[in-house]
Amino acid sequence: MNTMSQFATREEHGLQVHVLPTQKYKMTTIVVNLIQELREDTVTGLALIPYVLLRGSAQCPTPEKLNLALDDLYGASLHGLSIKKGERLVIDFTMSVPNEKFLATEVNLFEKALEILSGVLTNPVTENGGFLPAYVDAEKEQQKKRMAAIIDDKTSYARERCLEEMTKGEPFAIPRLGYEQELETITPQELYALYQQMLSSSPAHVYVIGDVDPDQVSQQIFKAFSFERNVRGDFPPVNVTHQAGEVKTIVDRMDVNQGKLNIGFWTNVGYDSDDYAAMMMCNGIFGVFPHSKLFLNVREKHSLAYYASSRNEALKGLLYVQSGVEFANFEKALEITKEQLKEIQQGNITDQEMEFTLKGYVNSYKTSLDQPGSLADIHLNGVIGGRVRTTEEMIEQLQNVTKDDVVRVSQGIQLDTVYMLRDQEGESHA
Repeated sequence: MNTMSQFATREEHGLQVHVLPTQKYKMTTIVVNLIQELREDTVTGLALIPYVLLRGSAQCPTPEKLNLALDDLYGASLHGLSIKKGERLVIDFTMSVPNEKFLATEVNLFEKALEILSGVLTNPVTENGGFLPAYVDAEKEQQKKRMAAIIDDKTSYARERCLEEMTKGEPFAIPRLGYEQELETITPQELYALYQQMLSSSPAHVYVIGDVDPDQVSQQIFKAFSFERNVRGDFPPVNVTHQAGEVKTIVDRMDVNQGKLNIGFWTNVGYDSDDYAAMMMCNGIFGVFPHSKLFLNVREKHSLAYYASSRNEALKGLLYVQSGVEFANFEKALEITKEQLKEIQQGNITDQEMEFTLKGYVNSYKTSLDQPGSLADIHLNGVIGGRVRTTEEMIEQLQNVTKDDVVRVSQGIQLDTVYMLRDQEGESHA
């Protein structure tokens, strides 16, 4: 079997370094992931931290100096953000730097890139025991804009609202960027204290993908990130099993021209389950691809939706449908969506649907082999979900899924929440 996506892992002091030596890329990609639990009291600050850190380090104290230092490395790039994965918040920094083997330079670009990265992560610009107030204020304003952008984008707003209602009272319902009112009050000192705690306590995973020597780069990384660590590995477990009770119907009214119908289901199949591949196939037949039942029936055949798709959120054992529909068509679209799931549950699946769905997934996994960031992301999902699978293992597991497997897992899917976003006045159908 091709070991294309097989990382070699080494660990020291709670820092795991995963290296994938490959001659496929002219760039070397370094991804640093710090994992925290998703909590209401810390999410807002944690989500802000990567942006504040990217303002500059002690070595490159302004955004301009940081950009110049990256430009000096033949146009290296550095990005940071927070990502929500199940009930974990991941602080993610991704750096890519050209491999000096392909350039006429004597400089060890990887080493220089690592210096910049570890400076940004571990040696920020400080003042009076806190971050630089000007940087914190500027990033608070940016963060408010990001929060507003989610509300302005009605598709993502409807998704967030549906999942929030569905998982009320659980950490999964906490928004990735946190809360605007918390943002107002957090001080540069509080943010810096939270940052120090994050740095020392987070399980940390560093990925390096490129034409590199695993032993050498691992040593370089352990050296670059050799600060004091006291890692806590006891995050509360994620509850992926739920009994759907009476279906919740939630209607939000806003000034919108197009309705959004989002539907949440519990699958009770987590990322680490032996049924994960079968649930992926089930979801693929249901609503991932242009040949899926939702797309063909809700959208094409009945022209009820501008878009209709489903997504499997295995890190929480749920699946949700997103669709854009006319206000008058909510009930009809809901019925036809439920019918498509029933079709699968009753075994009405063609060989062609199985074949096209498998092909669709195999293609997307093969594409991920061309994107270093995706390879790191797939591995991290495995770390968080409790079972690491390579892309090759995933493809093999998908190939082994039978129609009976799909029907069996589909029968465990339970409708939980129906969410509608509609116009202000309109007739009330709820």
